[in-house]
Amino acid sequence: MKIKIKRNNAEGIHQALNQTLKTEFSKDDFEYFSYFTKPAGVLSLKSFEFDKGFNFNILKGDINSLLKFEFEEDNNNYLRFFFVKKGELIHTVSASIRYRLTDNYSCMVAAKDQQDQIFTFPAQKDVEILFLQVETKSFSIDFKSDIFSLPQDIGDVLMNKKMDSHIIYHSLYTLNIADTIEKIIKTKKEGIVKRFFLESKALELLWLQTEQFKQEKNEGYNPKVLRKHDIIIIKKAKDYIHENLDNKLTLSLISRSIGTNSTKLKTGFKQLYGKTFTQIMRTERLNKAKALLDKGELSVKEIAYSCGYKSTSMFSTRFKERFGTTPSKYKNS
Repeated sequence: MKIKIKRNNAEGIHQALNQTLKTEFSKDDFEYFSYFTKPAGVLSLKSFEFDKGFNFNILKGDINSLLKFEFEEDNNNYLRFFFVKKGELIHTVSASIRYRLTDNYSCMVAAKDQQDQIFTFPAQKDVEILFLQVETKSFSIDFKSDIFSLPQDIGDVLMNKKMDSHIIYHSLYTLNIADTIEKIIKTKKEGIVKRFFLESKALELLWLQTEQFKQEKNEGYNPKVLRKHDIIIIKKAKDYIHENLDNKLTLSLISRSIGTNSTKLKTGFKQLYGKTFTQIMRTERLNKAKALLDKGELSVKEIAYSCGYKSTSMFSTRFKERFGTTPSKYKNS
């Protein structure tokens, strides 16, 4: 089903949904809320309309059948940002250009020549997609300030200058972006404080995504930057350590086993857990040793070997450093 949206602000989006799908619609100050029922699905769209041609939207729920939002463009530039926390989105920029975003991907796009754009949402369960829209004729910010030192092409879009080509950038989004998204979704703030908070976080998303674009445009994809997608891999690596403590473990061995690289693991362990690979491995070994000592079924020597220590004296030293007593004394206490 296609919904034609003639006004790109929050109110225009929700009125179009109400007219086409008969969605339940409500408004409270700067917040708009539409609830979809069958046949579209069990789905909600929450929008926040800020000043300066800037709105922020969260689509969440289950989509039962193909859904299309077609935005009718006008004589303004529009800069759009998409963040797919869960689900799938197909964005049609022109007759010959379209791309697909899935879990943990984000995108920044501006289309030339006022071409209508279509957001297509396939039938899917548990979707959660966020998108920002900047109507550049109304949007005003001091782009000469240090905090908004933007690439020339993005600056031209936001200054509503004529565009010579499309700008389309997408990539796995960073942990900083993921953290900002979570703060937006989980906020308990109310009233004017909520408005200030959400607008600041929406601008933060705009800035973080633009900074990521600028960095990758100038330096290429940086494998040392931890993305939301990488968390799954880092946790998988930690599980691998836990399950293979009796073996000799190295970063290169673990990275090969789970299909990543040593640099990603080294960076990821430090960013996600605040510890180096060596510290994580030592903590896992000593925690396992303590659990085995609590069971009381194995000798100290057997426990040392099962936790990857080839020397009982080294095991005893490390255990005392961590728990303040030797394994033998702990076992007999």
